[in-house]
Amino acid sequence: MAEITFTGNKKLKSINSEWCNKFPYLYLRFFNEDGKAQGSWDVNHSTVRGKKDASELATTGNMNVGTFESRYENAFGSKIEIMREKNGKLYRSLDDTNNLTLTAYNNWAKDNGCSEIKSEHPEWF
Repeated sequence: MAEITFTGNKKLKSINSEWCNKFPYLYLRFFNEDGKAQGSWDVNHSTVRGKKDASELATTGNMNVGTFESRYENAFGSKIEIMREKNGKLYRSLDDTNNLTLTAYNNWAKDNGCSEIKSEHPEWF
């Protein structure tokens, strides 16, 4: 299973594009080190993370949602949320989805009528 890597020189929209290629019904909301959601995806990953000396993190579809979010925060010193959209409303992963693998969560989102992110928001990429 191919990995998605989170390196400092990648733009947030490139990371999200890779993410959505693998998990089409999910996307990532990045937060800066002050806990505010990042408004632009046109910045490099290194500018939003809290730990500037962090090198990279990789994930695959068999990692649990909660594990991924926790490892990201530990590695980079800032928060990330896995998001989905349904009927124009945005939802974040909650405790009941934290034990699902990323692949299972993506499949759950598809089965529950969530939008395919790149189709719904091509302007984001």
